[in-house]
Amino acid sequence: MSTKTIESKLLLNELKEKWQQLQSVPNIFAYRLNVTESKILPGNYGFYSEFNPDRTALRRAPQTILSLDPAFDEEKFNFKKIKPEECLMNVEYEGSKISMIINNSPLTRYHTLICPDVHLGLPQRICEKALRFCVDFLMNLIENGESNFRIGYNSPGALASVNHLHLHLMFIEQELYIDRAELQFLSQSEVLRISPNMPTDAVCFQFKAEDTEAIILKKVLKLNAFLQWLCTNNMPHNLFLTPERIPSKENILKVFVFVRQEYCIVKNLNTYNIGFCELAGYVPVGAKQLYDQLQEEDIIQTINTETGNVFCQIYNYFLNVI
Repeated sequence: MSTKTIESKLLLNELKEKWQQLQSVPNIFAYRLNVTESKILPGNYGFYSEFNPDRTALRRAPQTILSLDPAFDEEKFNFKKIKPEECLMNVEYEGSKISMIINNSPLTRYHTLICPDVHLGLPQRICEKALRFCVDFLMNLIENGESNFRIGYNSPGALASVNHLHLHLMFIEQELYIDRAELQFLSQSEVLRISPNMPTDAVCFQFKAEDTEAIILKKVLKLNAFLQWLCTNNMPHNLFLTPERIPSKENILKVFVFVRQEYCIVKNLNTYNIGFCELAGYVPVGAKQLYDQLQEEDIIQTINTETGNVFCQIYNYFLNVI
């Protein structure tokens, strides 16, 4: 795999133009994006929140997905059923067709779903091809000086709302908690973890511009093996792929993996739920009273309650397997 295989900057320019045009077309989006307020919450870690009232009132009802190896259901909503206009483009990638589809209920500008081989009806279980595309796409952007696009993924039981394989491409200019989180190596492996000095847990895989094609592929395979192990062991998880934001001599893509003990089934749309956004330190809220009263310590407590003690087992996986 080479980070030169995708002309990400050209694709992104076309995507942004089409996305912005569709915001003015009736009956395409559930609402026109209108974030009316934003703030960095008081505290030590820089959690960032936005008030997006239409997201709560107008978004499509989320599905409940009860398995980390779910069967695709043609009868329920899936991306085969979208309006043709909602697909911004199709990208040919290593024998697959990656569809870039608007998020009908956007959280940020250019919020787009990355959907591999829509026609195959792949369930919401991450796969190697999807990981390779996302790493390739973002690494190419990083090499072209673009660091404001991030990619997230929610597994079943970790806030996934549609059982059809998709990841989220999001435009987030704001520096987030996860961008400043201290990292340390796990034993002698190339995998890192968030430092115990920080209030939340995650493991982190790093991809560097200097990595050869073979090294990148090796890292993707290691990441994918870990994610499949999580699925096999019924551990819901979230991913957040983000460029290194701290000034560095290297162009680095960080892939954070968050794992949880609590299986999220009921999603209360009048509050915040813990998905990849919240775990990264970006907390969109649709209820004004909640937005006004939001506290950093409450978010951290909710994250740690859902995470539980699962990371003892996760760290042992890397110490034993690698």
